[in-house]
Amino acid sequence: MKDCSNYGEKKGLGMFKLTCFSPVPAKEIGNLLKGFRFKHIANEFVWEVDGHCFRIVPFGTQGNSQTQYGYRVYFNGSIDGGLYLFELSMGCLNPTINAVEYDLIFKGKKQEDWIKDLLKRPSYTPQQVRGIFSKGNVNVICLPNQIVNLQIRKKHSKAFKLIELLKEVENIKEELKPVKYDLFSAYEEVVAI
Repeated sequence: MKDCSNYGEKKGLGMFKLTCFSPVPAKEIGNLLKGFRFKHIANEFVWEVDGHCFRIVPFGTQGNSQTQYGYRVYFNGSIDGGLYLFELSMGCLNPTINAVEYDLIFKGKKQEDWIKDLLKRPSYTPQQVRGIFSKGNVNVICLPNQIVNLQIRKKHSKAFKLIELLKEVENIKEELKPVKYDLFSAYEEVVAI
């Protein structure tokens, strides 16, 4: 992902998505973020470097008399980098996090294939609706467009520790779509002279 400003409808694919609320309106956040080299692009605040992206997207229209303003925060790259930028940009604004999500893309694997696969895994509990499973706090939703959505939603007034939620989603992500390492690809035979 070289440029995150033109994802179109697939903006959040392959990125963590945080849904949060803050008492600070988008206009004020925009002024605060200018010092951190965020760009204001099409009603979004975007920070990019080396193919990594961090975006703050305000919910639709925001009135002047609201007490809370909604935002979606997207980021790719490492959890630590995303947390750092979240704290840098939104930490002082008293954000309340309501959801953590991640969309996995699986080309060639249909919704039915995922449902069958997850039904075979005893650690995934099927829910009342077909195609929705849970493991720990994470809900796994098999979508018909070759996407598996991982999400944790806020229940009641329980406080969230963001790092724990991100790691829990990351663990499920790695379990469902492991990163393949070839231990021998970097192997080089050296002859001592």
